[in-house]
Amino acid sequence: MHDSGTLFFVIMAGLAGMMALVYVPLRLFLTVTARTKRLKLLRRIRRLRDELGQPLES
Repeated sequence: MHDSGTLFFVIMAGLAGMMALVYVPLRLFLTVTARTKRLKLLRRIRRLRDELGQPLES
């Protein structure tokens, strides 16, 4: 592995692998978090819509 091109490729491949190990779990976490927030908001909107659809209690 005395060739500088091979060494460069190995270093770049290693860096890309490390970035993937950080990026993939982070991306999954952020996606799940955003989806959870969106579902909570939709539930809240549905609940408010149902409350507004009911007649007022006098």
